[in-house]
Amino acid sequence: MKSNLALLLFLGISSTAFTAPDWSRFRGPNGTGLAVTTGLPSVVDDSTTLWKVPVGKGWSSPVLWGDMVVVTAETAANKREVIAFSGKDGKELWRHEEEFVPHQIHKTYNTFASSSAFIDAERIYINWSTGTNIQALALNHQGKLVWKNDHVADYIHEHGTGISPVVEDGIMIVRSEFDWQRDGKVYTEDPAQQKWKACIVGLDAKTGKQAWTLEIPNCLNTFSTPVVHALKNGKKEVICADTGSGVMGIDLKTGKINWQHNPGYSQRSLGSGVLIDEFYFCTFGTGGGVKEIAALDLKGGKPAPVTFDIPKGLPYVPSPLVIGDKMYLLGDGGILRCVEFKTGKVIYEERVEGTAGSAKFFSSPVAGDGKIFCASQQGDLIVIKAGPKFEKLAASKLDAPVNSVPAIGDKRLFIRTANSLYCIGAKGQPVP
Repeated sequence: MKSNLALLLFLGISSTAFTAPDWSRFRGPNGTGLAVTTGLPSVVDDSTTLWKVPVGKGWSSPVLWGDMVVVTAETAANKREVIAFSGKDGKELWRHEEEFVPHQIHKTYNTFASSSAFIDAERIYINWSTGTNIQALALNHQGKLVWKNDHVADYIHEHGTGISPVVEDGIMIVRSEFDWQRDGKVYTEDPAQQKWKACIVGLDAKTGKQAWTLEIPNCLNTFSTPVVHALKNGKKEVICADTGSGVMGIDLKTGKINWQHNPGYSQRSLGSGVLIDEFYFCTFGTGGGVKEIAALDLKGGKPAPVTFDIPKGLPYVPSPLVIGDKMYLLGDGGILRCVEFKTGKVIYEERVEGTAGSAKFFSSPVAGDGKIFCASQQGDLIVIKAGPKFEKLAASKLDAPVNSVPAIGDKRLFIRTANSLYCIGAKGQPVP
């Protein structure tokens, strides 16, 4: 309990207001990947698998609201669904189907259902791509359509999309950043021959209508999900990162850029950034390329670059994880580096191995109950003890590879593989 309270205070969360883990968006509370809970098993077996259900193709991560678990999945060549399950027993509660226009994606590492949902007390929000458009929609908690915006923005595909929405103070943030000028060719909208516009859009969460649009310069296709930054004056901004504009603080209500840091990165923003204690950190990379970082102190309201030791093998796809005064960087190739938070000084670096040896990762690590959960492309759940010394607690074989991020509920872990949705917990304990 003391360690949980310390984590709450570190994250700036009131212990009196906190009743259960909040995992209503990609990577949980403001994208930190952290949950305050106990009783999470280290091993996946018959004694800890509370339920397991099949799900369709997709890499969206599960999100939670009370007893409801929500994922998205492809169900046909041009159809996909938002599906809700009961967290208690895995029974399907409802599903909502939408047709889409297939388009170019990375056939190995992407799907047409890779963006995760966002849930608040009123609605469930989705954004994804169809044809050359970004589409957004909202459902009520019973799965009925509230609104749909079929053309939030244009999108030029390289590997498809995967950014998840963020909703704050009645504004839904939808990103559509891409490379519209490659190899000397300017991509145009056919037949109008008008240049496509990359942008970040704020939608009215009640109606889906555009509240504002921020046009973005040409950049590599972006996949990172924003975080929300509460300012001292009571206003809020969303922090987004891409190659063309660098790291930006964007006013939540108006879409105006409050600040920018280094609008000149050469690498792609794929893993999502993390914001804790007014310190923002994210990585940039390309397959096999030299990695770049942003390490920013935001206490003064504007970005102040922090001297940060850049370890080798920074993660390209997995997002950083901060627990107390330590940051954990899980490289795609399986090396876990524990570094000092805000300085980057390496505390340890160790290879994370699965049940059959070396493992690779696209899924981001998450943590709760003093444990770090890493789900691999080889289909393993590997559990590491949080702390200054590397200690592997267990490695368990799942039924298929994992590219999505596990969700942490009250004493339960939800894992989406290529085949199934698992609920892991200690049997016999009261159902939350």
